Amino acid sequence: MKETKNKKQTVQKAALWLILIILVLGAGTAIYAKQHGYFGQQTSKKAQPKPMALKKTTTLTDSQIWGYPFSKCYMKKIKYKSGQKYGKTDVIRRVYPSKSYFHDGWDFGWSEVGHRAPVLAVHSGTVKKIGYCSGLEYFVWVVSDDGYVEIYQEGFLNPSDIVVKKGQKLKVGQKIGYMSGSHLHLGVTKTDKDYITKKEKLPFKNYWKDNGTWLNPMDLITKSLKLQEESKQHNQEVSQYNQSAKAYNAKLASKAAKEAKKQ
Repeated sequence: MKETKNKKQTVQKAALWLILIILVLGAGTAIYAKQHGYFGQQTSKKAQPKPMALKKTTTLTDSQIWGYPFSKCYMKKIKYKSGQKYGKTDVIRRVYPSKSYFHDGWDFGWSEVGHRAPVLAVHSGTVKKIGYCSGLEYFVWVVSDDGYVEIYQEGFLNPSDIVVKKGQKLKVGQKIGYMSGSHLHLGVTKTDKDYITKKEKLPFKNYWKDNGTWLNPMDLITKSLKLQEESKQHNQEVSQYNQSAKAYNAKLASKAAKEAKKQ
């Protein structure tokens, strides 16, 4: 009886050791497999990197582009006097039938921009008329496709100071002539024919009345220049991004070609 009992205990101990060994081996195998990434290898694939999409640059239309009438306006900050600015000023413009201090445009003095300085087109358009009128002196009348009208007056003392012709197409920054007077008056409107005098067909009606006929040229110019600068910066950023994207896409394509050869 005693021998049978001892034999039974020995068998039980052996069984326990066997179970313990199996558990230890199983745990070790699981840890090894996890560390080496064997789990899930047969059922899932690593996501492949995708090419980077290229971005588009922005292009401004002619209607959005305005510029200064003199190159020096880009290079230095000019402190314009009240009488030079658009709108209500401290300079009387008309005394009859009532006093008016309204200025229908913007004056650029030769002391600020330079005597005989080239006068530049502030907006694209077509020369409608080159004429003379007392008060306007020789003037250049330009009509733009988007409905704006630009009048360059009081700056040309002689017809030879003007280098463009009637019917000529102008782009922003194109030379119109040379300022020989004390200043250039720039007037801008975007209305119906209410800015044209009926009798003489000249572009200075309502010059003394703030009725919405005339617009502030400097507002149009400065807003456009800000838009142009923003567009330039955007396009530079897009260009840098696209260069990086193209290099990245080229690497992906090269890697994919190499892997295709191995298969």
